[in-house]
Amino acid sequence: MPKDERRINKRVATKFEISYLHESDYLISFTKNISADGMFVETEKLPELGSTIKLVFTIGKLNKIETNAKVMWVNKGASPKDTGMGVKFLNLPAKAKDAILKEINVVAIL
Repeated sequence: MPKDERRINKRVATKFEISYLHESDYLISFTKNISADGMFVETEKLPELGSTIKLVFTIGKLNKIETNAKVMWVNKGASPKDTGMGVKFLNLPAKAKDAILKEINVVAIL
């Protein structure tokens, strides 16, 4: 882990569909990785740094997790796979956080 790494929780590579709403834009995209605190969302439509977006996704046995997230950083990569944003969950329900942690542990074991 780089010395400037600020994440507390382990982040694992995973790809699943996610919808997000920012202002009047409703977009469907994919994740690149996830942790108990946030995720990286692949998207070419990048919201402003520091803005709040609404995320809607399914993980594990939980259908339709809805939570707000803050855009912590954006990456304008050379390819669409690298272009996206790192977001931090805001007020993520405990049930959703537990489902994410369970998924992370399954992926980490594999």
